[in-house]
Amino acid sequence: MCAKQTDDERAGSHRSAFSSLLGDHLRSLPVGVWIALALVLGVLIGIFAARWFPGRGPTAPPPQQANATYEEYRAGELENRIKLVDSALLRSLRSVKPEADRLQVQAVEGREHQGREYLYQTIRLPLTPADKPAFARHLAKELASLVPGAHFTQPTPTQWDIAIDALPTHRLLLPAEAEKPAKPERPQAGKGRLALIIDDMGEDVGFAKGLAALDVPVAFSIWPDSGSREAVLKIAKAHSREILIHLPMQPKGYPKVEPGKHPLLVTMTADQVRDAVHRAVERVPGAIGLNNHMGSQFTENSFGMHAALQAMKDKGLFFLDSRTTAETVGEREAKRIGLRFYKRDVFLDNEQNVSAILHQLRQAEALARSKGQAIAIGHPHPETLQAIRQWLKEKDDSVSVVPLTALSVR
Repeated sequence: MCAKQTDDERAGSHRSAFSSLLGDHLRSLPVGVWIALALVLGVLIGIFAARWFPGRGPTAPPPQQANATYEEYRAGELENRIKLVDSALLRSLRSVKPEADRLQVQAVEGREHQGREYLYQTIRLPLTPADKPAFARHLAKELASLVPGAHFTQPTPTQWDIAIDALPTHRLLLPAEAEKPAKPERPQAGKGRLALIIDDMGEDVGFAKGLAALDVPVAFSIWPDSGSREAVLKIAKAHSREILIHLPMQPKGYPKVEPGKHPLLVTMTADQVRDAVHRAVERVPGAIGLNNHMGSQFTENSFGMHAALQAMKDKGLFFLDSRTTAETVGEREAKRIGLRFYKRDVFLDNEQNVSAILHQLRQAEALARSKGQAIAIGHPHPETLQAIRQWLKEKDDSVSVVPLTALSVR
C-alpha cells in the first residue's frame, strides 16, 4: 500500500506538470515571436542599466544648460508684462514698416510700484502720418492678445500712452502731421556708464573667445562646476576681463527645478553655506565677485543670505544680485554687514531673438544715460553675442561700456 501523498509532494507534482506544459508551449512558438521577446527584453535591460548605472552611456548636457534662463522669468509679473508690451510694439511697427528692426528708446525712467522697481519707457516711433491708423489698429490687437489688462490711449496726435492695470508703462512719441519722417536726434543727456555681464560661462569655449574679442570689458560670470571652466578662465584672464562666480542657489520649485551642482539651499546651516561659498571661490581663482544662478527661493531667505554674504566678505568678494525674484533680501543683508553690493537692472536675453536683445540693450543704454549707470546681464547665446556686436556699432557715444567695478556701489 502506497503512503499518502503530502501537500508539498502534491504541489511539487503540480509545478512539474505545469513546467512541462509551459516548456512544450514555448517550444512551439514561432521564431518571430522569440525575436520580438528578445527585443523587448533588450529594451528593459537598457532602461534598467541607464537608471542604475548612470554615466556609462552618451554624456548628457549639463543640467544647468536646460534651466539657464528659467529663473529670470520670476523677476516679477509686471516686468514680464512690460516685455510683452515691447514685443507688441515691435510687431506692430513691423506690420506697417517691414524693414524696421528696432524701437527707438528715447528715455528710460526707474519707477516704483508696490515696493518693486520697474522701467517706464519713452519710445519714439518712426511713423509717417499715413502709418498711424494701421499701426494703432495692429497695436490694439497685439495688446489684447499678449497683455490682458494693457490699455492703449491716444491723448494727442503726437503722444500716445500705454498702461498696464492703470499703471503707466510706456509713452510713445510720434511725428506731427506736418513733419517729414526723419531720423530722430540722439537724446541730450549726461554721460552714462553701462556694465555688461554674461552669466553661465564655463561650458562654451568658442563663445568665450568671441566674447573676449569684443572691444569692451564684458565680465565673465563662471559656474564653479562647469566642464570647461579652466579654459574659459584662461581666456578671461588673457583679455583682462573681470571674473565673477556664478553660484547656483535654490530656486522655487526645487528639486524639480534643478539649479546645478553644489547649490546653496535654504535647509543648510550657516557653516554649510560658508563651506559651499568657499569651495566655489577655490574653483574660480581670480574671481572678484559673485552673483546668483537662479536662487529665487534662496535669495528671499534672510538666514541663508546673511551666511552667504558673510562668507563672500570673508573672501574679499562683492555681491551682484541678479534679482531673480522681486522679494530678494540681498541688498538689505549686504548693507547689514557692510558688503560691496550691485544689482542687475536689465536682463538682455529672456527672449533669444536678436531684435528683442537689441531692444533690451537700448533700454539699458537709455537707463545708463538717465541714471548715470546701469547693469545688464546676458547669457552665452549666439544671438546675444550677435546683438552686442550690432549694438556696439550704433550705440550712443555718451554711454560707455565699463567694468562692473567702475560703477558706484548701491
